Amino acid sequence: MLCRRQTGLLLLYSTVQILFTVLAYSKSLAQTSRKLESGNTSTSHTLRITKMQCIDAPYKLALLERCKMEQFANGTVGLNISIHVPTIVNYVEILAKTYYKYTTYRPFMIDWSMEYCQAARVGKFNPSTALVMRIIEESLPQFYYPCPHGNRTYSSFWLLEPKFIPSVLPSGNYRLDVYFRDSAQAVIFAVQVFGVVRKQGLIG
Repeated sequence: MLCRRQTGLLLLYSTVQILFTVLAYSKSLAQTSRKLESGNTSTSHTLRITKMQCIDAPYKLALLERCKMEQFANGTVGLNISIHVPTIVNYVEILAKTYYKYTTYRPFMIDWSMEYCQAARVGKFNPSTALVMRIIEESLPQFYYPCPHGNRTYSSFWLLEPKFIPSVLPSGNYRLDVYFRDSAQAVIFAVQVFGVVRKQGLIG
């Protein structure tokens, strides 16, 4: 009887010990995950845009009048763009896809799309849509307005600031392809951005 009681106490003690170990480990994982999501780490993170260019021109629905990359003395690059969209547009799908360079560029992590006109009309965004709308609002404020769009020439010097790129991306070379399409999936405009992410240090 005493032996069985001791065995039962031992099993109870072992179970409680295992439970506390699992809880402590889960808490540690959650804290690490929150740090990664917030970018709150001791890792030094730098992003440098190396090249920007328009792609897949000529376009069926627009006339690309100018597309030239310009580089400043500090290495910052931007794209000098002028594109004429002659027709009224009430549907603009924005697609973004990232590629990571191994020996060649391969699809990596980000692959999503949004419909700009609906997002601008509704005004409620999921996280990925919110990021795109913020980029447009801050880097192209003159074009940040509800549909209809088109029937005009869009001219701008566009910079993609590093603050818009997630800090949890691993070091390496990246390519970002962005397409603007109508409801029939005809390309209105497309741009390609190349960048390099470099990190130093360890997660705290």
